[in-house]
Amino acid sequence: MKRILAILLSCLAAALLPACGGGNEAPAPGTRLAAHGAVQAAPAIDYQEVVQQLYVAYFGRAADTGGLANFTAQMEGLAAPVDIQDLNFAYTNNASVRALIDSFGNSAESAALYSGDNEVFLNAIYANVLNRVPDAEGKAYWLAALNGGGLTRARASFTIMAGALINTSPQGLLDARLVRNRIAVARAFTSALDTQAKASAYSGNAAAAAVRSMLAGVTADSDPNAYGPVIDATIAQLLASAVPSFDTVRGIIQARCLACHAGAGAPSGVRLDSDAGIRNRAPDIYLQVVVLRAMPLGNQTGMTDAERDIIKRWFEGGTP
Repeated sequence: MKRILAILLSCLAAALLPACGGGNEAPAPGTRLAAHGAVQAAPAIDYQEVVQQLYVAYFGRAADTGGLANFTAQMEGLAAPVDIQDLNFAYTNNASVRALIDSFGNSAESAALYSGDNEVFLNAIYANVLNRVPDAEGKAYWLAALNGGGLTRARASFTIMAGALINTSPQGLLDARLVRNRIAVARAFTSALDTQAKASAYSGNAAAAAVRSMLAGVTADSDPNAYGPVIDATIAQLLASAVPSFDTVRGIIQARCLACHAGAGAPSGVRLDSDAGIRNRAPDIYLQVVVLRAMPLGNQTGMTDAERDIIKRWFEGGTP
């Protein structure tokens, strides 16, 4: 542990030095130079592994598809390294990379997840990365750096993970195996979000908590290749609890209700042929379609129970 902390301390000491020569930052390790001398980034897909590592380290969950695409594109645009050890170095030397990494700590999710002090935060990061509480020596080191104001929370999280991957002590080898297993399961989970419905279901605090709980069950002895059923069950849970989009509800209304409820001749003036009409009549739709099941009249248009359930979840979820 002392050797690992010494390595990390030397990296952080360099990070705390004042930046100099704006615009003269060294190319990040892992990038290459074109013939004219410009830094060339790796393809965006090559950044997916390190982005998953950042998500697991800081948020304790797998990356969502939108976040993964957005972050990898930004990493590519900055010609950032594709390796977490090199990224740790680039954070020190490249202000743009530093700002991108620190954006994790500035997010709404971070504010909701880590509202406590730095000790509470550090315990959570150790649980995300190493599935244990910090040892006394490591805790004192990280708290001193965080409380001193020279180390951001985002930097601390991924540096702890980077350190775990190079620790060759007996405990370190177990830690590294755990980290690799969690990253592998996170990668497989994001890959399994292969439809728009699945990707959309992985949104919001409740969904993030469900995936965080799934990853917390991964240990150093877990077989990531056997985690498919757990991933499928987690996605099924997200789909079952997801609030349907307005676009989905509109499609059902158009297919099942507009035969009667459109135009000037709509019964009782109940028109559902506009977005405003659907939203204004949402309580009536819920009552007639879900509670009483009286509409569509005689179910002549064949509304299914699954469609009624979608309207139910949309209305009870706040009609987003």
